[in-house]
Amino acid sequence: CVNARWKGPICERGDVPMKTVQLGSLGIQHVLAMYAGAIIVPLIVGGALQLTSAQLTYLVAIDLFTCGVATLFQVWKNKFFGIGLPVMLGCTFTAVGPMIAIGKQYGLSAVYGAIIAAGL
Repeated sequence: CVNARWKGPICERGDVPMKTVQLGSLGIQHVLAMYAGAIIVPLIVGGALQLTSAQLTYLVAIDLFTCGVATLFQVWKNKFFGIGLPVMLGCTFTAVGPMIAIGKQYGLSAVYGAIIAAGL
């Protein structure tokens, strides 16, 4: 986003910069939408598996941590991964059913193992 009058990294389209208030409000909206989606998946899975509050707290915390790491990998653009755009990644609801089914039959550690195996 560079032209003869203004230079900077924050642009909406072409060479027209976004206003700081608009940029801030859109950023907060994006964070809140991601946060709600990232929190509800561990709450659903933890509730279905009847986890204790300590286990549920850990599940939510590790979910937020991994969403943050994945977001950083997407923002950081290189030749192997990342798109170089300010996007936030969250959880998918697609895996909720299988995680609950695996967790009820084999336990929470099997859910972790299945997630790792699926990620590879």
